[in-house]
Amino acid sequence: MDTRALLRLGSVAGLLCGGAIALAGATELVADGKTPFTQVLNGTAVPFGIGLLVALYSLLHQRLGRFGALGFVVQFLGFGFFAGVAFARNFVLVYLDKPVVDELFTSPAKVAFLLTGFLALTGTLLFGSALMRSRAVPVAAATLYTAGLSVLCLTFLLPTPLVRAGHIAAGVGIGWLAWWVWSSVTARQPATAPAV
Repeated sequence: MDTRALLRLGSVAGLLCGGAIALAGATELVADGKTPFTQVLNGTAVPFGIGLLVALYSLLHQRLGRFGALGFVVQFLGFGFFAGVAFARNFVLVYLDKPVVDELFTSPAKVAFLLTGFLALTGTLLFGSALMRSRAVPVAAATLYTAGLSVLCLTFLLPTPLVRAGHIAAGVGIGWLAWWVWSSVTARQPATAPAV
């Protein structure tokens, strides 16, 4: 797989992630709560976001500089840990009795969830700031990405309607950035045909 194919794969992953997150947020707004469908979307979307993050950084690393590199590393780790939290929240915690969940959050698991949220938030703010500062991507897309994901990182602490709006904003921002990656790769067609 060459670099262009890898970037396109990251773009497709981002479109899947953004679409799933936005659809889940909109569905939960209309349904006024979680549904099995939105649990699947939210529980499986985050790993696809990692693919987009790698594609964005690979495409822009020279323009993002050291600050962007730091943001990429922190967000990469944050996304990785947050994928576990999203999976647990949507496929495990929702099926446990409330006293069991309350007990869980008096254990070290509470610290792990909070640290994961803090790491993901820090990475989102750093990488999102690097994207906006570089002006290499549409600023509105980077703003939606940063604001929406920041809300999702604090999902345990914020009111439900705000979290659902965060899903929609993050999904639109992720999808827009994924489309931007796809368009950028397509615009850079190689001048010669690849060797067979």
